[in-house]
Parts: sequence; C-alpha cells; structure tokens
Amino acid sequence: MFGLKESALYQELSPRLLFIGCFVSLGAMGFGFDNSWWGGALGLTPFAQKYGSWDPSTNDWIIPSEKQSAGTGTGSAGIIFGCLASPWLCSHLGRKPTLLVMAAVLSVGIVLEASAVTSFWQLVVGRIVVYSGIGIASNVVPMYQSECAPAKIRGAFLTAYSFWNTFGGFLATLVVYLCQSLKTEWAYLTVILCQLTVPVGIILSYPLLPETPRYLVYSGRYEEAETAIKDLYGAHYNAAEEVQLLRLQVEEQRELHRATSLMDCFRGTNMRRTIIAIGVQVLQQAQGISFINNFIVTFMKQLGFADPLKYNVIVLACGLVANVFSFFTFDKVGRRSSMFTGAFFMAAMMIGVGGTTANGYEGLSPMTQNGCIAMLVLWYAIYALSWGPGVWILGGEIGTGQLRERTLLLSSLGSFVTSVPINFVNPYVQAQIGGRTAIIYGSFSVAAMAFVYFCLPETKDRSLEELDEMFQQKVSTTQFKDYVCTGLGAQIRQLENKEIEADLKGRQIEHVEAAI
Repeated sequence: MFGLKESALYQELSPRLLFIGCFVSLGAMGFGFDNSWWGGALGLTPFAQKYGSWDPSTNDWIIPSEKQSAGTGTGSAGIIFGCLASPWLCSHLGRKPTLLVMAAVLSVGIVLEASAVTSFWQLVVGRIVVYSGIGIASNVVPMYQSECAPAKIRGAFLTAYSFWNTFGGFLATLVVYLCQSLKTEWAYLTVILCQLTVPVGIILSYPLLPETPRYLVYSGRYEEAETAIKDLYGAHYNAAEEVQLLRLQVEEQRELHRATSLMDCFRGTNMRRTIIAIGVQVLQQAQGISFINNFIVTFMKQLGFADPLKYNVIVLACGLVANVFSFFTFDKVGRRSSMFTGAFFMAAMMIGVGGTTANGYEGLSPMTQNGCIAMLVLWYAIYALSWGPGVWILGGEIGTGQLRERTLLLSSLGSFVTSVPINFVNPYVQAQIGGRTAIIYGSFSVAAMAFVYFCLPETKDRSLEELDEMFQQKVSTTQFKDYVCTGLGAQIRQLENKEIEADLKGRQIEHVEAAI
C-alpha cells in the first residue's frame, strides 16, 4: 500500500503528532455524530410516533417535511453563529483556548438534546447550540492542524478532521441501529449521551496540547514558540532557526502585503485564495453530502428497503475505510488530482442513481434496488477519498497567515450557507421528484470538475509560507506544481526537511547499533 515504510507519513508522524492530530480533531466527530443520529432517527417509526404525525396516504407515522426542514436546517444555521465567533476567539484567545470554548458549547447543546424527552423544539434548540460548537470546530481545528503539521504530511494531518467526522457518523448510525429495540426515550438518550465523549475527550487532553508555533510567532511570543516547536518535533529540532525564519517572514508579509480585515480577503492576490477556499466548500455541499448525511435513510425507505438503517451503516463503514486510505493519497497523489478524479466518479454515481429511479420507485426489482445502494456506497467511498478530507486540507492551508482565521471563516460559511437551503429544500424536492433529486447533485459534480481544473492549484509538499510567495507572484494554476520558490518559505521547508533527514539517520543508526 503505497510503500508504507517509505511514505512521508510513516517517517514523519511521531507519537506526539499523532496524539495531537487525533484529539484536536475530535470536534469533527461531533459534527458527524449529530448529523448521522438525526438522519437515522428521521427514518425510524418510534421517533416519528414521538415527534411526528400519522400519514393516511402511507399508512405510517412520519416526521412532516416542515419539521424535517426545521430540525435539519436550523442546526446548519447554528454553525454560522459558531463560524462568526471563531475568528475573534482564535485571534484574541489563541488556537488552544478556543478548543476549550468549543468543548463547552458542545456540552451545553448535548445536554439540551439529551433532556428533550418530550419537546421537539427543545431538541431543535439543542441542535442549534451543538452546531454552534461545530462551527467553531470547523475553523479552529483545521487552523490548529495546519499550523502544527510539517509540510510533507500536512495533508494527512488535516485528513484527520474528515476521518473523525466520518467515524462520528458511523458510530452514531451504528448506535441508532442497535438501539432500535429500546424504548424511544432510552434509545435517543443513549445515542445523544454517546456524543459527550467528544467534549470530554477534548477537555481531558487539553493540558497536553501545545499552542501552535505560528500563532505564538504572530503574537510576538518567540520563546514560547521555540518551546512549542520542540514539543511538536522533538528536543533535538533546531527551533531557534525556524522561529527566526518565521519571524522574518511575518515581518516581510506585514511590510509588503499587510492585511488585517475581512475585506482584505477580497483584495489583490488574496481574492484568488478566498475564491478557492469558498469554492471547494460550496461545491462539497452542492455535490450531495448533506443529502447523504441527513436524508439517505428516508431515501432508502422510498426505494422500498425494509431495513434502511442497516444499509446506512454499510454506507458509512465503507466511507470510513476509504477515509483511512486518504491519509496517504493526498500527500502522495496530490490535492488537485484527488479532487478532480473524485468529482468525476461522484458525478457518475449520483447521475446513475437519479437515472435509475427517474420514473419512480414502484416496480423496481431487487437487483435495481441493490444497484442503487451499490452506487450510493461507491459515492460515499469516493467522497471519503477526495472531497471529504480535501476541503478541510485546502481550507487549512490556502489562506495567508495574516488572514487565516478570516479565510477559514469565509470558507466554512460557504459550506454551511450552502447546506442550509439544501437541508430546508431537499425534503420538499425529494417528495416532488423522488430519485431525480440525485441528478441535481450529480450535475454539481460536473461543475466541480471544471472548478478544480481551472482554479485549484497543487499545494502538496509546500510550506504555508511558500504558498504565500506563489500566490503573491501570481503563479498560474497549472504551474504551481513545478514552481521553484526562493524566499523565506523555501528556507523554512528546507530546514524542516534537513531536520527530518537528520532524525531518520539517527533512528537508522540506533537500529543498527541495537542489532549489533
């Protein structure tokens, strides 16, 4: 598998970095968990009996479209509140303290959800609060990871966000499936309380997490930055030289390319970076992930499956396995190729499902139904290899240091402002045109291919400071891969590579001595 021992991930990922990457990414697990338990619950009759109404046309209990829209869409709206608060929190409190704020907000929302045993609207309020915490997470987690990770494994480091998101979704769906036989109150209380592992994990790991070195340099706390670098990369690392280079680069950027406000994201070469950051997030949502997360169970019920939750567990399990491979592919194959290929196959799968069910669900043979499920499984697996982790990788690395908080704000808003209308409108569209809904999402994947080809440059193996140089030099999209940087960013990457090579040689010598 890609020559595991020769991969940059195997060589550069220390136990310390692994610990940090896993625990910081727990915020994403909350996103996946809340999305999936809600999507699973919408397809269960006991949940509909508790919060819905009887539908004579289907001879079954249902959650009305207006309640589906309110419960799903207002949750997404809560994310916007968190996104708007995150830049101020990250820049004034720091990246690390913002993680603690995120955990506190998630805890309050989960308690509200868990105690909503009779009130649907309390459940909705709880989801708004939870999603406010998720909005904070969608900004601070990629920012923290991108500012801590070495350039050669930054893709894998940021992929952890997508992995925990998928894992949270899989875990929630599995718990909902296993709790079907319990009384409604106990089933959903169990599901929601499982989500408390997210803020509890963050709070317990908090004392062991460092502040990001780049934030400390931006704040003029140079001695603390040296300590943080040695904490991340080892006591042997030449932290003093890296801090000096980062300090010079920050001073150069402030002198020649000063940018401090949200409006600066839309000025000069920063405009291009903002378009990329927003574009990938908008297109991720437009290709159908909200549909899969929130409405796949109801969609499979329409197809005629007697146990749609079981098939949803299979879909998410396949996505989780694919997500593991993406730890290697983005740093091996690159961002641009992964995103373009992913959009191509996602378009094929969604259009295939839409075309198969275009004439309605009645009369579909078991073979046709299984074919639809197979295409949805493949769609989710391809998504987990490409657009799932890809947007978080690009969001974390595409913005310049002076505007990283604001670029991530705009990027996250692009995602969630797109998901809100999708979540509100999808139940009505799905009720009117059925399976043809998938064709709409497939057409956006075709648009995503064009966006990647014309707008998305290759950013792998580059330090964040090298990306500043290339964007400011207006390097074209197709020339990014082969461009030779000569500024301070290149020196920072060379220092990282030199230290890593020295560390590898030291390990090899230790192994030889141990063998002798």
